[in-house]
Amino acid sequence: MNAVQKRLSVLALTVLLILFACVSLCSAVSSGTRHVFYEDSSGHVHQLYSTPSGWSDVDLTALTNAPVAELNPGFSTGLTSVLDSATNYVHVYYLGGNQHIYELYGTGTTWYRDDPTALAAGVVAQFSSGLTSLIGSGSVIHVFYWDSNYSLQELYWLGGTTWHHDSPAALAGESGKVPGYDGAPLTSFIDLSNGSNFMHVFCPSYDGQFNVSELYWVGGSAWHYDSPMALAGAPTPEASYITSFIDNTNNSSVMHLFYEGGNQHIYELYYPAWPWHYDDPTSLAGAPVAEYINPSTPLTSFLGTVNSTGMHVIYLGTNHHVYELHWTTAWSYFDATAASGGVPADPYGGLTSFQDRAGGNRVYFVGTNNHVYELYWQNEPNASETDITVASGGTLADLAGLSGVVGP
Repeated sequence: MNAVQKRLSVLALTVLLILFACVSLCSAVSSGTRHVFYEDSSGHVHQLYSTPSGWSDVDLTALTNAPVAELNPGFSTGLTSVLDSATNYVHVYYLGGNQHIYELYGTGTTWYRDDPTALAAGVVAQFSSGLTSLIGSGSVIHVFYWDSNYSLQELYWLGGTTWHHDSPAALAGESGKVPGYDGAPLTSFIDLSNGSNFMHVFCPSYDGQFNVSELYWVGGSAWHYDSPMALAGAPTPEASYITSFIDNTNNSSVMHLFYEGGNQHIYELYYPAWPWHYDDPTSLAGAPVAEYINPSTPLTSFLGTVNSTGMHVIYLGTNHHVYELHWTTAWSYFDATAASGGVPADPYGGLTSFQDRAGGNRVYFVGTNNHVYELYWQNEPNASETDITVASGGTLADLAGLSGVVGP
């Protein structure tokens, strides 16, 4: 081989190595950076986040010198998060021991904190309040919680250093008419179809029997109220988590809400047009019934927008396996724990889920060893499980809520 041939061989090998590195890196980052949040037994909020080189753990409470979270044995502590796609900052909200709603915001290892309750001169939260949050156009953030009278309250941020406060229940003329209960969770989404910016918050309530109510805002200074369960004639729920999303595909605004009924079936309330409707995905899929945990059974969901993979609802079975109810043209179910050969979940440990940016399904749960696990599958019936506490060298989780988002 002459000198020219050697140089060409070296050049070709270098190009191949660069291409291989690029393919490997692109493959690693194409799914996006996953952020999973949990609380440890001392009330510190932790971030587990993925990078091309693996998982890392950051103690956000210690990093920002933030107040510790309220820990309530037997209740899933309120924890919620949103991604601001304009800044790529993640915003995490939790309940402090003084019943203030605190915010941690940042990315990677650069994080900040503030106290939206104090900044807004807002009403303090109910002990063990559920939390939900959403972000609208213009990076406007909204956080919802229960006050001490179980009336729905809102903290919202319009930019700058000031937060604001109002009471959706009072503005809807429903103060005292949507009674929450200890550990009552909340769920919400924002309708961005056709240039709208409408908010929908769903509240489980109890007035002799369990109910599911909705408070919604469609502009102006007023909020409005209805009862999707009553309008649909749906079965009465248990004291379970509720979970929801909206399908804005092709400028539509089809709303979906899921809850566990008294027979441990997962029911769906959906709104393509007035009024609300319901069905029974558990029966339609022939799926196992859900676990029942007092006060709240874990439940999470997402809409698969990458490659139009349909609706995904995640719950725990009575064997503590993680099950998926999946709809594309009909309901089916999938035992992700069995498919992955993984460990069962602790039923008091919470669930969170999302679709990554490559179309992969990601579900997070806490095991009986207080480790946080990730279940991943692209196509059923194959799935894998990763102990991301071990992978990150992280701290053990408390049996409290989980929250997660996926970013760039």
